[in-house]
Amino acid sequence: MLISREKTRKILNEDEMITMMKELGFRVIVATAEEARNVNKFANTVNSCSVLVGAHGAGLTNELFLPAGAVMVQVEPLGLEWAAANYYGNPAPTMHLHYLRYKIEPEESSLVELYGRHHSVITDPESVYAKGYREVKAMYLDQQDVRVNIVRFRKTMLQALKLVKNAPLTR
Repeated sequence: MLISREKTRKILNEDEMITMMKELGFRVIVATAEEARNVNKFANTVNSCSVLVGAHGAGLTNELFLPAGAVMVQVEPLGLEWAAANYYGNPAPTMHLHYLRYKIEPEESSLVELYGRHHSVITDPESVYAKGYREVKAMYLDQQDVRVNIVRFRKTMLQALKLVKNAPLTR
């Protein structure tokens, strides 16, 4: 399942991502916020999936509904390392899930187009964090979209495929 974001932290080349995942043999379900409104139905759909993919955001809380042994793949935008790890990565093993992190490169972030490759927003996220949460939210959560490097992301999806084909974790 691919969690499709519609406002912020969108995956700008989502169609290319879907094509690549299908080429690897995945049956891709694209989930939108609208579809997630019926929690019971959506939870059952997520529970039928072996892999959940999405950019950092609230939609990834649906990892709660994944079956044991499933894989959660988080596309991690710039400047969100702590939140990505603490909200989704670190809890995954306690839910008997495999976790894969796809940390984007600066060139995969829309922030490079807005600020330039050598701006502190890109090179020194700590300086943005020093200005407080409002600044962090504005820069990394609200302004940032992602254009995934398909060749590099393919390697992550091959890892996910290998994990779901191997022995599952148990609850």
